[in-house]
Parts: sequence; C-alpha cells; structure tokens
Amino acid sequence: MIRLDDGNVLPSILYYHRVSPDVSFDVGVTPEVFRSQMMFLKSQGLSGTTLAEGMKANSHKETCILTFDDGYLDNYEHAAPILEEVGFRATIFCVSDRLGRLTDWSEDPDWKGIPLMAEEEVRDLSSRGFEIGSHTRTHCDLGALSRTDPLQARREIFDSRMELEDLLGKPVTSFCYPYGGWTETAVQWVREAGYRQARSVQHARWGKTYDMYLLPCRPVSGKMPFWRFGWYARLWRLGL
Repeated sequence: MIRLDDGNVLPSILYYHRVSPDVSFDVGVTPEVFRSQMMFLKSQGLSGTTLAEGMKANSHKETCILTFDDGYLDNYEHAAPILEEVGFRATIFCVSDRLGRLTDWSEDPDWKGIPLMAEEEVRDLSSRGFEIGSHTRTHCDLGALSRTDPLQARREIFDSRMELEDLLGKPVTSFCYPYGGWTETAVQWVREAGYRQARSVQHARWGKTYDMYLLPCRPVSGKMPFWRFGWYARLWRLGL
C-alpha cells in the first residue's frame, strides 16, 4: 500500500505523454491500445479521474488518476474522446508559453516538433471536465534552473499558473515537474504559488510514503505489455 506523509492512502497515478496512431513506443501508445487500457480499468471497477479529484476521493481503491504531460494535440484528438467514451477524465499538464506551438525542448526526433494544444483546445477540454495543470512556462528543468537562475525558476512556477488561470477563468491547482527535475526550493515555490498537489516522475513504491508535492506515478508507454498493465490494475483495485 502506498501512503502520503499524513497517513492517507495514495490512489494509483498513471502518467502518459502521447496517444497517436503513429507514435513511437518510447513516448506513447496508439488509440487502440489506450482504449483497451481504459476499458480494462473500467472492467476492474476503477474510475479514471483527474489529479485534483482523485486526491479528494473517498475510496482510493476505486480511483485511478490519469495524467498526461506536455499538452500534446493528440491528447485532444485521440485521448480525450476515448476517455469520454468510457466516462473517465484526466489531468493534462500544459506548458503555458508553448500553447499552439511545436515542441522545442528536445533534439530527439521522437520529441521534437510535435504539435501542442492551442488555447482553444485547452479551454474546450477544461469546459468538458478535464483538469488543466501547469508544466511550467517553457518546459524547463527546475532541478537545474532553480540552482543557476532561481528568479527565473520561480517565475516559471508562478507565472505558468497565472497564465493558465487567465486563460481558463478558474483555479489551476495541480503542477508537474518537467523531466522530473526539482529541488527543495522548487518544491517550496510550488507550495507558495498556491498549487495543492504536484506530480513527479518517480515510480510509486509499495510501503513508501510520499509528499503531496512529490506524488509518484507509473509511466505508461508502448513498451509496457498489456499483461503488466492489467496486473497493476488488479493490484490497485485490491488497494495494494
């Protein structure tokens, strides 16, 4: 069983990037695989929900938090309709200064030049019950930037929230660290900025306790065989 520092049970958190027919197995899954995964979760009595709602759920054994990093356009085109089809919702962490642009934070061809959601798609998903979270302004590594340029790192955390709130007209309460990079100072800024929870990229480990601002997750890509996905889901349903 995985718990928070306050003793409460932590629901399972899945971490995706892309859902697209032509995606590399290293960075995402096809719509067919994603639909099969969501249908399996539902068949096990699990409810897919946002990070904000999942952390408030009464029964964590029945909750599976679904998260997507970066805000890719294919999340809007492929993932969201499948989630709505099965009655699920998710949190999508957006890079506030890159909306409507192409990814520019990696030279790896699997990650470079990928379309991101524009303002209209982000607003539309929010109106349909999806949670929009912050992934900084420029997809910076806060682990490094908070040491080399702390003022800029702080702006990345604070300003991204303000920009997304201005766009959506509602509070943005969830944060995710790009690259999983953080320092104690960066985590403190996330608290001070008014976020209520933050997801890392560290893997969840049974028997460990976690901070609300360093929540663990299980990454999902095309490299995860379906039997393993199903095995995890059954364990979550048992509260293990």
